Amino acid sequence: MEPGAIITSKRNERIRAAKRLQQRKIRDQRGMFCLEGVRVVEEALGTPFVETIFFAERLTETARGKALLALAKHQGVPSFHCSDDVLAELTDTVQSQGVVAVVNKPSWPRAMDGVTLIADEVQDPGNMGTLLRTAVGAGCRGLYVVEGSVDLYNPKVLRSSMGAIFYLPHWLVTRKEILELVQESNTALVIADLVDSENFWAVSYPRNLAVVIGNEARGVHPDFRKHAALRVKIPLVGPVESLNAPVAAGVLLYEILRQHRCNHPGSVL
Repeated sequence: MEPGAIITSKRNERIRAAKRLQQRKIRDQRGMFCLEGVRVVEEALGTPFVETIFFAERLTETARGKALLALAKHQGVPSFHCSDDVLAELTDTVQSQGVVAVVNKPSWPRAMDGVTLIADEVQDPGNMGTLLRTAVGAGCRGLYVVEGSVDLYNPKVLRSSMGAIFYLPHWLVTRKEILELVQESNTALVIADLVDSENFWAVSYPRNLAVVIGNEARGVHPDFRKHAALRVKIPLVGPVESLNAPVAAGVLLYEILRQHRCNHPGSVL
């Protein structure tokens, strides 16, 4: 394209290729996904994964938007000016912030040490995105996502994660694969359960452990229950049956972090 030109056709090849990334199978095939919104694109530009940026005129009307485009130019990331209706082809929200980035999926060598998290068929996008953010905040070393869970690169997951997708190593696995890895690495499985369990603060957590967060409706799978080293419960004072997945994860992960750091001089926990 010529400098200053605007993409006005929805049939533009770049637009059509980016739009296809709305399908999970295409994301998986190409190892790429789309990010929408100023904040998450800013986060992405702090990594080497951004391939292309598409933006509408309204992005250039704010200092923050101009700074984002300047950073993309500095990093050599191609940016394409689009008409509003063309950019709308790539957006998932009602009121777009005027910017979409095409990004390569990050990858990491599979490992299990320290504190890791296992998402076992977590299917709500908002829950999964918040789970990602919570895991990063609590210092988790990685997230294993069991098949049957929502796609981590679902647009709603990405918005909820607020850029955490770039900072938390993550892998898609079968339940059999993760159980084998747990056993091979001598990692302790921790599950939240009401049966034969102790209050979460009364348990001494080992350095190498994996916290299992189960399906929103069915809870932890029987295979994880069978192999659990620690069963803990979160007492509920008010008249509710349970906490949602990311809240329960946050409660457990921060107690684990507190215990692991409590003997460190100067620790805030």
